[in-house]
Amino acid sequence: MITDVVKKVLNIFCCLFVVALLACNSEGSETETPPVTPPDSIAITVNLTSKKQEMIGFGGAVTWYSNWLTGNNKVNEIADLLFTDLGIDILRLKTWYYPDNYPTNKAVSNMSNNGDNDYAKAHWDATNQLHQLAKERNPGLKILLSSWGPPASLKDNGKLREGALKKDANGFMYDAFAEYWNDILDYTPFNPDYVSIQNEPTFTTSGWTTSKWSINETPVLPGYNTAFNKIYDRIKNRTHIPVMVGPESQDITTFTPFVNVLKDNPNCPVFAWHPYNINSTTSASAVTTALKSVGSFSTKPNIMTEFSDNLSWFNTALFIQESLIHANTSAYIYWKLVWATPTSGEDAAMISTVSGATSPYQVTPYYYLLKHFSKNIDAGYHRVETSTATTPASTLVTSAFVSPDEKKITIVVINNGTSSAKVHFAATGKTAKGISVVQSMEDSYYKTVTTSSPSKSISLPAKTITTVVLDI
Repeated sequence: MITDVVKKVLNIFCCLFVVALLACNSEGSETETPPVTPPDSIAITVNLTSKKQEMIGFGGAVTWYSNWLTGNNKVNEIADLLFTDLGIDILRLKTWYYPDNYPTNKAVSNMSNNGDNDYAKAHWDATNQLHQLAKERNPGLKILLSSWGPPASLKDNGKLREGALKKDANGFMYDAFAEYWNDILDYTPFNPDYVSIQNEPTFTTSGWTTSKWSINETPVLPGYNTAFNKIYDRIKNRTHIPVMVGPESQDITTFTPFVNVLKDNPNCPVFAWHPYNINSTTSASAVTTALKSVGSFSTKPNIMTEFSDNLSWFNTALFIQESLIHANTSAYIYWKLVWATPTSGEDAAMISTVSGATSPYQVTPYYYLLKHFSKNIDAGYHRVETSTATTPASTLVTSAFVSPDEKKITIVVINNGTSSAKVHFAATGKTAKGISVVQSMEDSYYKTVTTSSPSKSISLPAKTITTVVLDI
C-alpha cells in the first residue's frame, strides 16, 4: 500500500516537473534560439576588425542652374529633400567670383550677369543662398568650393573660356593667381572646408569657363603643381584654412600623371578625380582596372568629385559600389544634384527642374540610388571587409561600413545577377539587436522591406540595390 502511494506521488511530481520545464523553455525560446537559416540562404559576414578607408561622405553638386532652384517657389521643399532627407555629408559648389575689371575692382556689387561670364552674378547670389539653406538643415555639411578657371584679366586670351594662365615679364602669373584665390576666400560669405584651384585642368572648351594646365610648367602651359603651392603659401595663415584637393582630373587617364607629382606634395592631402572615360560601353574588367589605378595611390584619401550622364541609375549605383571597393574612395559626389535635365535616362539629375518660380520638379531614380549610400553612411564611418559563404554570391556586390562607436553597421548589397538571391547577415564578434532594410528596383525605389529578426534571411531580386542597417 505504501509503495503504491509513493509511486503515485512520484508520478505526479514528474508530470509537474516536465510541465514546468516546458513552460520555461517556451518562455525563452524566441530570444535564446535564433531562427533557423534556410540552407539556400547566402551568408554575408562583416569583419569589423578589417577596416579600410575612413569616409568623408556622399554628396552632390549645385553649380549651373542653381538660380533656377533658389527662384522656385518650392525652394524650401526641395532643400528639405536635398539637405535633410538625402543625408548627404558634402556639397560641391562652384566659385562665381568674377568681378568686373578685376583686380582693379574686387567688389561683387557691380558684377556683370551675361554670357561672357556665365551669368556670374545670378549664380553668385544663388550659391550663397543655397549654402545658407543647406547649413540651416545640416550645420555639419562640408563644402567643396571648386574653380573652373582664373578671371579673364589673368588669362592669356582675355576670356573666361579656353586659354590658360597669362604670362608677364616674369613668366606665368602665379602670384597674381594666388592673390585671386585669397580674394575668393575674402569675399565669399562662407568658409569652404575644401577647395579645388582648377576643375579638370587638362580640358578646355568654348562652351563654358575652362583653363588649361600641365602638371609641371612647360614653355606654353603653366604648372598646376607650382600654382597649387603658391596658393597654399598665400592662404596658409588665414584664420580658416581650407583643405586643398587636386587635381579634379577629367578622367582616370589624366589623373595618374598629376597624382604622380601631387603624391609627394604635402600641401595636397586629398586627391580628387572624375571618371569621364567610363561609360555604358566600358567593360567591367576595364572599370575595375581603372578604379584600382586610383586606389593604388593609397597614401592619401581620394574623392570622386564629379560624374554623371554616362550610366543608368542602376549602373551608377554599381559604379559607386566598385569605387568604394576598388578605388578606396572616401567620398562620392554625384554631379547633378539639381539640373535642368529630363526626369529619366542617363542624363537625369537627382532632382530635375526648369526655370520659373512655379516650375514643377521631379525626384528621379538617381536621388534614391544615392540615398542608399548617403542616408546611413556618414563621415567618420570606416569601410570594412565583407565575405560571402557560397559561390552564387559572385553576382552580389557588397560593401559595409561601421560607425565610429561600432554600434551600427550599414551594408549595401547590389544584386547584379539575373535571378533572385536569399541572404542573411552576421558580424564577427557581435550580435545584431535590430535591423532595417530598404530596397530599390526599376520603378520601385527606396521601399522598406519588413523583416522580424536580424538573423532571418531577406530576398534580393535581380537588379536591385538593398541597404541593410544593423544595430549591434
